[in-house]
Amino acid sequence: MNIEHRTPNLEIKQIFRISSFIIRYSVFLIIVFLSSCANPHKNLPSTELRVSEIKNIPYALPYTDKAIIYKTDISFYKNDISGLLIIKRTDENVYRIALTTQFGLKIFDFELNHGELKVKYCVEYLNKKVILNTFETDFNLLLLQNKFDSIQRIQNQKQNQTIWQLKSGKLNYNYIEDVNSQNVVRISFKKRNSEKISVGLYAYRGDIPGEIKLEHHNIKLKMDLKLIQ
Repeated sequence: MNIEHRTPNLEIKQIFRISSFIIRYSVFLIIVFLSSCANPHKNLPSTELRVSEIKNIPYALPYTDKAIIYKTDISFYKNDISGLLIIKRTDENVYRIALTTQFGLKIFDFELNHGELKVKYCVEYLNKKVILNTFETDFNLLLLQNKFDSIQRIQNQKQNQTIWQLKSGKLNYNYIEDVNSQNVVRISFKKRNSEKISVGLYAYRGDIPGEIKLEHHNIKLKMDLKLIQ
């Protein structure tokens, strides 16, 4: 009787030890994976820059006084909006941003003043705080108008890229520059190491991206821009 009772107990203990090992190993792999995701550029050579050197970063949209016009398609949940997006710098760190239909009807008219979005006009269905805050985030990202605590320049020679890594508290912004063209080809906005917004910039005409594709990963919002002028 004693032998019969001991044998199942030994088997249960072995199963428990194996299960504990699998759980510990799985946790270890998850930690390693999350660590690599948190800082994929950790082992690349980097240089710490002063915040005042932010102007060394090539802007996704150039620092120009000329108006830039994009044919724009915005998909926001069940709303599809098309029109012409006009971006014009009116002063240092001040931009006028307007979206009109192709027939000239105004959809919105914003001023981005040192990172703060001011509404001149906005159609009623878009004039909601959460939507306006989203537009503020997007245009600050494209026009590099956020305020940052630190700047790092990271060299990725294998990919032939320079990564400008900007931080503001728990917010991380990566502006990825192609070394050959010296143009920003991708922008990534992360919060607590989770990517919230990604932007692809393509088909440059001089120093202006001919196409911009912006996508949110936590809400259903996409913005496609094609340069007209």
